[in-house]
Amino acid sequence: MADCDFLILGAGPGGYTAAIRAAQLGASVILVEKDLLGGMCLNWGCVPSKALYRSARLFEDMRKAESLGLECAGVRADLRRMVERKNKVVDQLRSSVAVLLKKRRVDYRAGFGYLLDLHRVRIISPQGRCEVSARFIILATGTECAPHPILTVDNRRIHDVKSILDLKEIPASLFVVGGGVSGCEFAQIFGALGSQITMTKRSQAPIKGLDQDIEKTLLRLFRKLKYRLLFGDTIEEAQVDSGGVRARLGSGQTVEAEKALVTVGHRPLSYGLGLEEAGVELDPAGHVKVDRHGRTSVESIYAIGDLTGLKELAHFASHAGLVAVAHALGDTEAVVEVEAVPAAVFTDPELAWVGLTEAQARERFSDVKTGSFLMRALGRTQADGYLEGLVKIVAQGGRDRVVGVHILGPQASSLIGEGTLAVARGVGLKELAETIHAHPTYPEAFWEAVEDARGLSIHKL
Repeated sequence: MADCDFLILGAGPGGYTAAIRAAQLGASVILVEKDLLGGMCLNWGCVPSKALYRSARLFEDMRKAESLGLECAGVRADLRRMVERKNKVVDQLRSSVAVLLKKRRVDYRAGFGYLLDLHRVRIISPQGRCEVSARFIILATGTECAPHPILTVDNRRIHDVKSILDLKEIPASLFVVGGGVSGCEFAQIFGALGSQITMTKRSQAPIKGLDQDIEKTLLRLFRKLKYRLLFGDTIEEAQVDSGGVRARLGSGQTVEAEKALVTVGHRPLSYGLGLEEAGVELDPAGHVKVDRHGRTSVESIYAIGDLTGLKELAHFASHAGLVAVAHALGDTEAVVEVEAVPAAVFTDPELAWVGLTEAQARERFSDVKTGSFLMRALGRTQADGYLEGLVKIVAQGGRDRVVGVHILGPQASSLIGEGTLAVARGVGLKELAETIHAHPTYPEAFWEAVEDARGLSIHKL
């Protein structure tokens, strides 16, 4: 007889969510984490960066207060106090997760676990070693920051997304290497605080997978902020000393900055877990292969979240955890629809999307309709002074089914909820157009973009 129903390796958003849901459904659960409860997202990713983002955004608004008829003379940013607040937020949330696990009687263990066979795991902890057997094993170990071949993170001049969260002084200049979601977010945070920003990335796109119209608008906003953009370039050599970082790029251009941030992606934490010995199949990059239920090549073993390489998003990991538990307990219809997973990037303004881009839709369907609406045409954005951005709708022609929603603008991370529901449920343009949106609000831009796709927008100039 097994020691528990579920043995879960990794207590990030995917792991602890799966643990709580399994316990809610009456299963016995052992949850193992080698680092901090909450994983990358809660401790070094989504949550702490958003705490700093909130401070930076408020600072930016206060500096622009005069345009709203207000005076905020002498406003300054204190990064040390911002970091203290960030730490308090993270500590509070981590404590809350611990309470939830205890309330559901999840057996949480600090330690490192690796597979001995299809049902057994050896756990190494400060208290010693033990072996545990389980009916099902869920792998939720996530990823780690990938190294740069030239810029080695030293946590002084060169940082990764973990160490930069604890800077105590605002750098005069920041060289963001790698771009992507984290790179763009930290560029916006430190740019708002006064750092001169330079960004480089091997590809031309600041963030992979953006709709072309959204990408063009985002790049225009970065240039408006006077960021030095060197996308499509590579670092050939670099020098690091007490004066900062100096790099020579493949194009021959040079960059000098007080500090550098390396955001060249993540690699899966699939090594050292005994996966190959247990028969769990990996792809060439080390991600665990899974089916639509999250099940690996071994029937009793599931994998969720960043470890699978499908989507590196905390909410995707959480949802995949719920699906894995449900399927393991007999719900054969529990599946993950990867194309209906929304993404949000906390730039200023925010960026969010779900489903297909226009280019992807045109590759798949013979008839495609699109509609868009500029945020500045809304009464609410004019009143608030947040004018930048747009909403874009992509629909399959004929059926008029919404297959993609792309938003760059204020509150995009919240607005994408309606778009996600539309894509996930195959809602038609007419149904959305008949949904009344309160005035004056930001969601009206979504409605106007839908109507534009139908050729009926009221306020599009």
